[in-house]
Amino acid sequence: MSFLMSLIGVETELSQVTAALREYAENLQPEVIGGYHLTCSDEAEWECAEAFQQLFGQVMLPALKSSRRAVFRTINLGARYEAGAIRMAERHFSVPMSDKVRKLIVAKVNSHVALRQAGGEPEYGWLERYGVESPCCGALASAVDEEPLAAGAKLRKLLRFDAVDRLQALRDRYVVPPHTRALLTAIVHAQIQSLLLAVDLREYRPQRPTIFHVLPCVTINRNGPDTELVVGRFVVDLTGPTLSTRYQGLDNDPARYRIRYEHGRLHVNDAQWTG
Repeated sequence: MSFLMSLIGVETELSQVTAALREYAENLQPEVIGGYHLTCSDEAEWECAEAFQQLFGQVMLPALKSSRRAVFRTINLGARYEAGAIRMAERHFSVPMSDKVRKLIVAKVNSHVALRQAGGEPEYGWLERYGVESPCCGALASAVDEEPLAAGAKLRKLLRFDAVDRLQALRDRYVVPPHTRALLTAIVHAQIQSLLLAVDLREYRPQRPTIFHVLPCVTINRNGPDTELVVGRFVVDLTGPTLSTRYQGLDNDPARYRIRYEHGRLHVNDAQWTG
């Protein structure tokens, strides 16, 4: 667990995140493992999706077809959690074994943001696609900028989750510097989507004892290999008579995030998570 916890708030390679998830699963030693991945529709997210599928799903999950394993996926504009998705994923991975068999579902939730260098200073939110720069994540940008996109309206509502107007902080240049706004938006979004997933399990009782490990992350789309920022982790334990939920990591208040760089790699913390 120490390896996975050490990644929270620290930019790292995609392969390291999947390695940490494999280590966690192996240490827990469940009889059955399932996987769920939530990503944006953006084609820039293929690298992140492929890493989780090939380095975790293909290695750890039961076979769907001969020698072929696959994670359950939700793909939409902005990576919005769809109510009931994690419940359906759990049922799919309920292989025919004893009711006392313990099962682990690893759920990875990825928002994303692009990174470019502007005069030596990292600037987030723009990606060069096919010779033209465009917003990335475009859906999250549309939400913050009030563009007339249906998905953007849904995302704005989610950014005001729990009666907290995070948009006000994200739009205030004195609270959130413009060159980091897209990054902080993606962090907030990943944490909220994972929280919604965890909330979806409150009234759910799977047929077999199950632990859900939910990892909110932000993919950082780059000119070279993509990297990833682990935002935190939820553990929802349904192996006993009552539900147990715990969370460790960054909160969803962008006004409290603090950014620094060490050896060219991004580090983020806040009052809740100091790393």
